[in-house]
Amino acid sequence: MKTKLFRRASIVLSSLALLAVCSVPALAREVAKPAATAPVNPQSDAAKAWNFAASDVAVDPNIVFGILPNGMKYALLKNSTPKDSVILRMRFDVGSFAEADDQRGLAHFLEHMAFNGSTHVPEGEMVKLLERKGLAFGADTNASTGFDQTVYKLDLPNASDDLIDTGLMLMRETAGELTIDPAAVDRERGIILSERRARDTYQLRSLIDQLDFQMQGMKVASRIPVGTEEVIKTAPASRLRDLYDRYYRPERATLVMVGDFDPAAIEAKIKARFGDWKGRGPAGADPDIGNLDYKRSAAADDFIDPAIQDSVTIAAFKPWVIEPDTKAKRARNLAEEVGEAIVGRRLAKVALQEDSPILAGYFSDAEGWKVFDQITVGAVAKEGAWKAALALVEQETRRAVEHGFTQAEVDEQIANRRTAFKNAVSGVTTRRSDSLADALVDAADGDYVFTRPETGQALFEAAAPGLDAAAVTAAFRKRMEGFGAPTARVTAKAPIEGGTDAILAALKASQQVAVAAPTQAQSAAFAYDNFGTPGKIVSDTRIDDLGIRRIRFANNVMLNIKTTDFQKDRVYLSLRVDGGNLLATREDPTRVALAGSLLVGGLEAHSFDDLRTILAGKTVSPVLGSGTDAFGGSALTSPEDFALQAKLMAAYLTHPGYRADGLALLRRALPQQYAANDATPAAVLGRDAGGILANDDPRTQTPPLEKMMALDWAQLKPAITDSFEHGAIEIGVVGDIDEQAAIDAIAATFGALPERRAAFDPRDAARIRAYATNRSERTLIHKGPAEQAEVRVYWPARDDSDLTEAMQLNLLSRVMQLKLTEELREKLGESYSPGAGASLSDEFPGYGHLFAASNVDFKDIATTRSAIFAIAKELRDAPVDADLIDRARKPLIEAMTKARRENSYWLPYVAEATSRADRLDRSRKSLAIVEGVTAAQLQTLAKRYLVDDKALVIKAVSDKAGK
Repeated sequence: MKTKLFRRASIVLSSLALLAVCSVPALAREVAKPAATAPVNPQSDAAKAWNFAASDVAVDPNIVFGILPNGMKYALLKNSTPKDSVILRMRFDVGSFAEADDQRGLAHFLEHMAFNGSTHVPEGEMVKLLERKGLAFGADTNASTGFDQTVYKLDLPNASDDLIDTGLMLMRETAGELTIDPAAVDRERGIILSERRARDTYQLRSLIDQLDFQMQGMKVASRIPVGTEEVIKTAPASRLRDLYDRYYRPERATLVMVGDFDPAAIEAKIKARFGDWKGRGPAGADPDIGNLDYKRSAAADDFIDPAIQDSVTIAAFKPWVIEPDTKAKRARNLAEEVGEAIVGRRLAKVALQEDSPILAGYFSDAEGWKVFDQITVGAVAKEGAWKAALALVEQETRRAVEHGFTQAEVDEQIANRRTAFKNAVSGVTTRRSDSLADALVDAADGDYVFTRPETGQALFEAAAPGLDAAAVTAAFRKRMEGFGAPTARVTAKAPIEGGTDAILAALKASQQVAVAAPTQAQSAAFAYDNFGTPGKIVSDTRIDDLGIRRIRFANNVMLNIKTTDFQKDRVYLSLRVDGGNLLATREDPTRVALAGSLLVGGLEAHSFDDLRTILAGKTVSPVLGSGTDAFGGSALTSPEDFALQAKLMAAYLTHPGYRADGLALLRRALPQQYAANDATPAAVLGRDAGGILANDDPRTQTPPLEKMMALDWAQLKPAITDSFEHGAIEIGVVGDIDEQAAIDAIAATFGALPERRAAFDPRDAARIRAYATNRSERTLIHKGPAEQAEVRVYWPARDDSDLTEAMQLNLLSRVMQLKLTEELREKLGESYSPGAGASLSDEFPGYGHLFAASNVDFKDIATTRSAIFAIAKELRDAPVDADLIDRARKPLIEAMTKARRENSYWLPYVAEATSRADRLDRSRKSLAIVEGVTAAQLQTLAKRYLVDDKALVIKAVSDKAGK
């Protein structure tokens, strides 16, 4: 299945990174005749509406697909992961492509208006209604607008009739009952302008430049969903109403529900709720998004910004051929995808070479709006090395076409895919409802048949035997036929000498270079299979109420296990080795800074790249990083590969490679990372705020680039050797695994090591962290647009050792978040996303803070700052009203309850269940504490902590502000 690059280009631009590296022009539609297929699927109206009736790929029989007489489609699936929850998605087949020139941004504006008044829900009440029922705005209540769709999302925390009825009522209100009151529209303008201001980054500007270059003749670059400032400021409500009436119609709507419910009962509710929905006035036509000139000559483009990653892309396009989803198509796509993955794998190998001009490379393909077919090969380049990077990606692609692939390369990709299908099948009973719902929304276009994992596995196994090197090579060569001339694009921090002419000349020069056949890779076996005599258990106890088993081996290695059924055949393995960032000192703050990158240093016997080949087809991943007080990390594996995952982690501990190619990769990457450190308000705050809050402790400050570039493995090794050889070790295991199998695997690896210290060194002196003594207001300077600013107010608090007060402070910060949203977003219209929180350390005694933050227009800094302090005063001066506490408390309780059904919730507890057993009470008691918090307690805390003269204000403003 081809990637739909721009189908997911939501207004929040969560897919921005993908969009920025994958180009997209469109082409004339070329419709192929549907292939003759055996009808294995239902032939009902619903099957035809969802476009799987004619396919010979069997649809998932557990899904109830439907279509109402008014044309609205729906899909329902009973699923119990997580238990007692329901996911709602409502998709409208309309996005920014449907906008007229004077409506640019109004598709997204409409999304906002869905939360601002409808026939049966007054303005300002929808979010409050949901909060009272346990849904948090943003986390459980959300929406996104793309070029060709708008999707509304509700994640219901339970499957009660009341909550389901409420969810369906709100979706029905959104579908056809929005009031779009002119006064409400005016009140929302500032919020959307704030969102647009926050999105105005160098990445977005690069994306627009890319679309404008690659899609000449199309509307794409001029229809970025966030719209234009002029339209957002001036468009009358009637223009939103026009878009709403023409495109929010039942024939353009799809409702998806996945969760712990009876599909028959839900189907009846949908028919009752949506059966009378009719469109208003004439329907809108499918928008004409333009076309490309496929005979366009080779072209080049550059985008220059001091913060941008240096990168190169070569893209090519041809008309999209529309064809049904069939077994034959899937088999062909599999062969093509294996070839494409091998090209990407080759680029990844090159990126790890010590003198490589690239940091990472990829090959991708995509379809755009059923109009064009696109391939892109690209790379993140070493700073200033665009020419070598461009030649490299061009020649590697051509090498694949001219010389094909080796059998070893094909076998590696087949092994990875076989394991992915196997894992999908083994986990079929615990698939996540939100993932299934989002996949069904994607399937609403009818591009592919929604299948069960077993069907996908069977189709793969039927096709895989024919995928030898010759077959994959032939499929890839066929895939590469018919594309137009390449478009080359370079992003760089400094202007390119010669500009686009130089880029085009470099591309043409590379095309004249002969490429040799690839070398045959030598396969090797994993070298670390025997760690000695398995360790003996000397202690074995259980914490019955939490289901945690604690074991200690004779060498003092600690093992904690909690078996769960949350995810079938999935298990987390956590490693903690005494040490971590506490080994750094004030005098040498970067002493262990490279420890977090030991992975790319590989092992003594295997490079990091070697491990990718050796471990192909295994559900394992290299893990070794650095936390505050421990080295290690966690990996998600399977019961079958658990023992291998343990061996891999033990090998990184006992035989780290410290390889030169890994260090070289880091030194190529660091300048790219540092270049963006002052590009936006959030970036400069992320760089500097931690050091300011910690009283300029050098261990909390971002080191100078030149200092980081000078670090090497030789400096790191003596700093961590004692920890690696003798430090206490604690292992955590959470998931679907037999206890004895986990014990045996750890006994054979970590349990077999020489004796370790029995306990973690408290390192009390290293845990001393002082809060900022200088509370004067600070101003940080970023290099983004003049109007972009952010204000943060910090109040010193405490650590999290007092569980009751910690949970009360957490709830207090949520109350502040709601008040900030109401004041800064709803009343003043100054900020799209104000926030508040509590950061209470569990590692540094007495250290912590409460904070309030808001991104604002530079001109609104003073009013925003005043509003934050006014809210703090309100919280000090009077008890919070019961409804506000209720709206803060219920989503928190629901989130905490839902989290307990996740392995990721339990992993931190289990990982420290022996060394930090005192923290287990947090799991036992936190819910009851939150449920019992009173308004008086919150006011007492506000009086204690939210004190004006203790506050520290940090602002981030542009270097262009006021100029």
